[in-house]
Amino acid sequence: MKSQRNKMTVALTAAGLYMPLLVSCSVYATSPQKPQPVQLTPNHLTIPVDSQFDWIQLTSLELLKGEIKNLYDDKLEFESDELDTLFIDWEDIKALQSHSLVSVGFTDLTTKTGQLIVEDGKTLIDGEEFDRNRIMTIIAGGQTEANYWSSKISLGANLRSGNTDQVDYSAIANAHRRTTESRYNLDYIGNYSKTDGDNTINNHRINTNFDWYLSKQFYLRPVFAEIYIDPFLNYEYRATVGFGIGYDIIDTSKTNWSISGGPAYTYTKFDNVAQDQVDDDSSAAFVIDTVYDVEITSDIDFNALYRINYGSDASGGYTHHALAGFSIELTDMFDLDLSLVWDHINKPQPNSDNSFPKQDDYQFIIGFGIDI
Repeated sequence: MKSQRNKMTVALTAAGLYMPLLVSCSVYATSPQKPQPVQLTPNHLTIPVDSQFDWIQLTSLELLKGEIKNLYDDKLEFESDELDTLFIDWEDIKALQSHSLVSVGFTDLTTKTGQLIVEDGKTLIDGEEFDRNRIMTIIAGGQTEANYWSSKISLGANLRSGNTDQVDYSAIANAHRRTTESRYNLDYIGNYSKTDGDNTINNHRINTNFDWYLSKQFYLRPVFAEIYIDPFLNYEYRATVGFGIGYDIIDTSKTNWSISGGPAYTYTKFDNVAQDQVDDDSSAAFVIDTVYDVEITSDIDFNALYRINYGSDASGGYTHHALAGFSIELTDMFDLDLSLVWDHINKPQPNSDNSFPKQDDYQFIIGFGIDI
């Protein structure tokens, strides 16, 4: 009897010990488990394979899909599918994948066309590996002429009638062709004004130059040219042609500053002269110019140009053309452009009545720009 009581005591004790464990196991087995957070590392974020969009992954691990436009001066222009046009610093891009052909220019001035993949500091073009740090430019599409060009036109006008009939026009236009090896610029600025039938302003300036890069920053300028028309400065026209060299002092994603110069030849045709005076002049000259552009904010750019021409006294002696302006982005296509222009001629030539034009002309131009 005592033996039975001892066995029962042991059984109850064992049941008491194992019952909580059984209940615990039963509850754990039937209760839903709380999801555990997954620790993601950069390697977990991969760019999707897509046949319709280009993809980029930022160093912040954000993914963007859209279309690659170009890469110049370490800034990638990317047409986002949702965020419109973005300008992204090249150093902020962790990975990139194009769905179609792009043309990639390298620091040694070679070019490669194909499907581009950038990841982990490497560049793959159609499977061939390159060093990412060698990339200097990217142009969407193959090496076709249309992909090399960009242009902008800024127009301003003032029309007035009543007690005073006045018409004012102003225009600033430029076109640029850029490849890995070369750069071509064409610029125009013009102003026209008529008040009560009398022409009071009529000047036009066209500049063009071609640059051939010998390195990433140093370039040869085989030819540059300028045509300037301003009857009020007694210039029927003045033409300058020359050649020189240039250097990009600053070339970053937000700031560009270059300087160039060289010898030139200037021919001047005067608008009106006294009867005993010659109506033209030709001479050797020396031209220096500098161009500065900076992105102040994502919507506001500042640009400046200063060009000096040292010629003969008959052609004006020391002359300069200076322009400074702000471009304020209104939409993806339209800008508000504010420009201040200062033209100086040190030795203006007398008119037929022996009067002298003023040495300085100032213009403030307000225009609406269209990016093409």
